[in-house]
Amino acid sequence: MDKSTKIIISIIAIIAIVVTIVVIVNNRKKYKVEEYVKPVYNYFAMFSDDGKVGVIDKTGKLLIEPKYLDVFIPNPSKDVFVCYENSEKFKFLNSKGEELFKDYEDATALQTSELSLDFEKAFFRFKKDEKYGLIDYEGNVIVSANYDELTSLKNRPGEILAKKGEKYGVLGSDGNIKIEIKYDSIIGDEYFTDKKGYGETGYIVGEKGSNGFLYGYLNNYAEKVLDVKFESISRVLKYDESDAYLIVMSNGKKGVYKNSKEIIEQKYQNINYADSSQIFVAKRNSNYGIFNESGKEIIPVRYKSYSLAGDYISVEDGNGIKELYDVNGNKVSNLNYKSIQASGNSGSYIAIDDNGYYSIITGDETISNNYTYVSYAFDNYFIFRNQDGFYGLIDIYSGVKIEPNQYTFMLKVNGVNAIQAVTSTGMCDIYSKNINEKVLSMQDAVVETVNDDYTIVHSNTECCYIDKNGQVVSNTEVYSKNKVFAFQENGKWGYKDKSGKVLVEPTYDFATDINEYGFGGIILEGKWGVVTSNGEVLKQPQFTLETYYLPIFIGEYLLEVSDTYHCLELN
Repeated sequence: MDKSTKIIISIIAIIAIVVTIVVIVNNRKKYKVEEYVKPVYNYFAMFSDDGKVGVIDKTGKLLIEPKYLDVFIPNPSKDVFVCYENSEKFKFLNSKGEELFKDYEDATALQTSELSLDFEKAFFRFKKDEKYGLIDYEGNVIVSANYDELTSLKNRPGEILAKKGEKYGVLGSDGNIKIEIKYDSIIGDEYFTDKKGYGETGYIVGEKGSNGFLYGYLNNYAEKVLDVKFESISRVLKYDESDAYLIVMSNGKKGVYKNSKEIIEQKYQNINYADSSQIFVAKRNSNYGIFNESGKEIIPVRYKSYSLAGDYISVEDGNGIKELYDVNGNKVSNLNYKSIQASGNSGSYIAIDDNGYYSIITGDETISNNYTYVSYAFDNYFIFRNQDGFYGLIDIYSGVKIEPNQYTFMLKVNGVNAIQAVTSTGMCDIYSKNINEKVLSMQDAVVETVNDDYTIVHSNTECCYIDKNGQVVSNTEVYSKNKVFAFQENGKWGYKDKSGKVLVEPTYDFATDINEYGFGGIILEGKWGVVTSNGEVLKQPQFTLETYYLPIFIGEYLLEVSDTYHCLELN
């Protein structure tokens, strides 16, 4: 081969690589991963006293009279409601009470899970000439009725599993074909993050052969990662990890791939991933061993049993000899505990001995005082309980900060660098991040999260807000966009505007601040009423509520958050 021919071949190869990269980039642009957005609730199913169901909007306006057996709202930001007249007969109504999709046969909301009442947020299925297609919320056909079956793709909401004949493919969120209709089975791999939801979920695809199913793997862009040749595939659900760790099986033996690269050979009876320790536990011939996430064997596969304790691994051989290793495979000889767990970002560990006593291990030092309980709080602080049942707080470097002599319960406030400590009489003390500072005391207090930045501490007559460092802040800071604010004067509660003008005289036992829907609650002699965002009393106190947390009102209705967001008629 002469020099000019080699150059031409090299140029062709470079062009081919560039074209391939361009195709991949363009393909990925088509399937942009959207940020996960919390649903916007503009509409709520409302349950009346007699158990019938209607619909209200976020202002508390009644849109659909409560006369239906049940009502489902597939997308709470859009005014399309599935109203059941009986267990089989239903119709679609909008916020004006107009019936929708009457021109479509068998229009149906697609449920995303058999275990919950979640529905596809962009599609409805319809039927025509025994085939199925998709319409949007305006009733526009976005997928013609060409399919034998259309269902929500398991573990991949927002995309549709499409069937033609006996083969399956996937329709993307735009209704176009994302995965070619050629497989015998397709499911999502269950990967989920708070930021992107199921947007980076991959696909486990299957093909049926003479000896049963074989499986392959596609990434979230529907690009092939593993060929269809494995007896099983499951993804390790590592949080916020873009790489796919896949446990596969061939000929009854399991191994691990990181994306398309095999990192643990397929020769084990079983492999499990321990998320807390970030290791793989492999079993072969009744023996166990440990691999790290790079696929390196850090503890040989020769032990009869094992147990995991945070960053430590306890193993026992066939002769009953126990050994302790860290997650890097280093043998540890100076620790003898049945359980050791890492504690936050402090670099320390909480250990439990054979007698059930807790210790705190930091570096070469062990803090042990026969504690009956220890939990990590934040920074260098640990909550402990002594043998008398009292709780205290210790700084692992400077000693005890809160003596164990009065508190019968103590915990870190959720999402806040602060400590909640409660006495036997029900007095609740809050300590800020600066533990020497007790910022408030309140009898029979309840602590609730307001949002990512603030927490409320309240009782039946008192209320305080704290920020992420446990400092007390005003309600005008917490609800800076509100026009009306609850205030207390001479032990009674009312409402003022931003200028300090009194809008509702302080005559009530307690008042809540205006919520995101524009309503607050007032209580007098155990009865609740409702105030609007303009400082007008919508309902004088007259409702008896059995609620531990502060109620959320939407007009004359009570918001209840369980498996779904729905409202109850007040009485």
